[in-house]
Amino acid sequence: MRGVDVRTEAASVRLSRTQTTATASLGNSQRTLSNIWRRIGIQPATVFIALSLAFGSLIIFVTPPLRGPDEIAHFLRIYSYARGELLPAAEINGRKGIFVERELYNQLHFFRTAGEWFARTREQGVRYGQIMAVYRDDVGTIDERQDHAANFAPFAGTEGYNPVTYIPYIAAAAIGRLFKFDFPDMLILMRLFGLATFTAVAAYAIAVTPVLKWAFVLIALLPVSIYNRSVLSADGAALSSALVVTALCLNAAREPAAGRVWERSLWMTLCALSKQPQIVFVLLELMVSRLKALPRRWSSVAIVVLPCVILSPLWVVAVSAEIAAWRLQEEGYHPPEHFDPLWKLFYMWEHPYHFPLAAWRALSGWADRLWQELIGIVGWQDILLRPWTYLVLTVCLMLVPLQKLQLDSATRARVTVITGLAVLGYIAVVYLIFFLTYTPLDTDHVRGVQGRYFVIALPVAAILTAAVVNRELPHGMTAAIAIAGSMIAGVATVEALLRAHW
Repeated sequence: MRGVDVRTEAASVRLSRTQTTATASLGNSQRTLSNIWRRIGIQPATVFIALSLAFGSLIIFVTPPLRGPDEIAHFLRIYSYARGELLPAAEINGRKGIFVERELYNQLHFFRTAGEWFARTREQGVRYGQIMAVYRDDVGTIDERQDHAANFAPFAGTEGYNPVTYIPYIAAAAIGRLFKFDFPDMLILMRLFGLATFTAVAAYAIAVTPVLKWAFVLIALLPVSIYNRSVLSADGAALSSALVVTALCLNAAREPAAGRVWERSLWMTLCALSKQPQIVFVLLELMVSRLKALPRRWSSVAIVVLPCVILSPLWVVAVSAEIAAWRLQEEGYHPPEHFDPLWKLFYMWEHPYHFPLAAWRALSGWADRLWQELIGIVGWQDILLRPWTYLVLTVCLMLVPLQKLQLDSATRARVTVITGLAVLGYIAVVYLIFFLTYTPLDTDHVRGVQGRYFVIALPVAAILTAAVVNRELPHGMTAAIAIAGSMIAGVATVEALLRAHW
């Protein structure tokens, strides 16, 4: 009779039980992850809010004061609104601006000078930890040096921005003034208010849009988007309002009965007042119904279009805005009429090829830089992300719009045409504005255009891509690409800021 090795059988039983337990545990984990993934897949707005607030808060605290693009100019304009000055209250030597208290002026001067010094010497190892230490040592002597006389500070081109662009910042500045916050603390508060507000608006757009939710998530979490939403900038309001307008018009195109005219009118007006080129988005209202139906619905079209078509130009005229053409005059003399939009329009009538050629040279000659700025160049537009980041995020941007719009052929054709016109029209108007106000005639290309201006058109471009391709990625892949791209964008932005500044 064969003997039985009890120890071997016991070990076999234990191993079998362990394998069974491990297999069951693995199955439970997979089911749990699958359930989580399904929940995420139907709640892109929630994912966006979490990532935007997480990465945005980090960016706020690792970005030193006034290191955002033109952040000092935006701060001064916001501060003037917080004091109740709707129109520019002061002008010296043709420069519009504001008189600020000596203490605040000294603090602004310190951080502006520190930023310029840092930009020149960071390659030699200078970091903002040293600069902030100098500020903390110096802040105690500011009160002793001030004589309570106000100093003039120019807006440097931000006088043209409407107060609706700055609403959350103005509220934070008013609170800061009420409680007599130090400048760095007031700046942090303003950034936090802007991040929270524009995150909420963009999340609303993601919730409202019937399709392309994950495309909207990725666009709103690109490095350029999350960074400009986290510092003082007009771009946060511009992108979030453009997202809402695009979502509402697409929703009305799919279900005309579901579209609310007053809501589109409100957001279209806010969108056009955020930045002048965004007036082109009135074209999106033409997606809502067939062009043959326009005579019957002219009243609703007028309600949506007329407020922004009237208010946006009126605001520009009221503030007599300029786009910092004085910077070019400092480089060398140019006839003043070269920056006069009306004079320039007559010139274009007589020389019809000048502007198209100048715009083409700007596009073709700086395409690589524009592409990088579209994805994200942070700081004073001087801090690049890791090179691979631009390639990965570009591929993600090309893939996330691959989704069927679920439209009939006639509606899809109309959406294709209108979105194509809106994208091309927006690009053309951006270059036209900079040609009229910022480009001397002896320059062979349009000056001043940055790639970050075109992120505003990406939501419309995503709809155009989806309408033209009319193909769909496998279920769940779009969400995975958008989440992965958003995580890469957030981590890369924070890493670049830490690497450069600290």
